[in-house]
Amino acid sequence: MVSVLEARFPHVIKRLGLCWGDPDAFEEMFSDLMLDKRGDRTGWPMDAWAELNFLQSIHHLAYGVAGRRSLNHNNPFEQNWTR
Repeated sequence: MVSVLEARFPHVIKRLGLCWGDPDAFEEMFSDLMLDKRGDRTGWPMDAWAELNFLQSIHHLAYGVAGRRSLNHNNPFEQNWTR
């Protein structure tokens, strides 16, 4: 069985593979995939969106989150939070 991303977005699979295992690189690449910086994107189909989120969850569980996400600088519920 071929995944949605493999079938319709093979370039995304290639990009994911290049940064897989590196939380900081993965976060930067994933952000680039999710945010429209060019202004001409229509968004991901729901099945591709679900698969991307699933892969992000697997990556976070296996390798952790990027350093900038794990610091919780702007989380008022974090014990060490200061404004």
